[in-house]
Amino acid sequence: VTAGTSVVRPWAACVIGIVAGLVYYSFSKFLVMMKIDDAVDAIPVHFANGMWGVLAVGLFADPELMGVAGYNTDHAGWFYNGSDANLLLVQVISILWVCAWVFAIMTPFFLLLNALGMFRVDALEEEVGLDISHHRGAAYDLTAPKKEDVEELMEVRASRHGKVEVPKEVAQAAAETEA
Repeated sequence: VTAGTSVVRPWAACVIGIVAGLVYYSFSKFLVMMKIDDAVDAIPVHFANGMWGVLAVGLFADPELMGVAGYNTDHAGWFYNGSDANLLLVQVISILWVCAWVFAIMTPFFLLLNALGMFRVDALEEEVGLDISHHRGAAYDLTAPKKEDVEELMEVRASRHGKVEVPKEVAQAAAETEA
């Protein structure tokens, strides 16, 4: 409801929130079905619900609250004036504009990262986990990775970054898993 906090009534905010929950859940399931990895569900939260929040303004913007907030009240939310969809159309155009802008700016950046081999981590680092390789410990999985995977990862990183020692905690956790 962030996009319309100053122009929607409490009942509309509740409706927007309920729909946002459904949008989040549906988009999260869609990503799983499409086999798109989004470990923290950032895409459903920020992309899908961001679009829903912007569209919700075009549907639920109350003309009285728009006036209080200092906005032009000629074009209110579509549910307040079913014959005037101008605000809703503006919201759709703004979503399309933001998507086009992000695509135009980020595509060359991602292509460059991919060409330089920096877009993804290697398979071993992905298997062991970035928590181990970057932060020296597991964040969520309470079972440690295999000792030989950690040792191999440290050897690979040592060859790229100079000598890197396996932290005692990681070595101990890996040893306990092996036992």
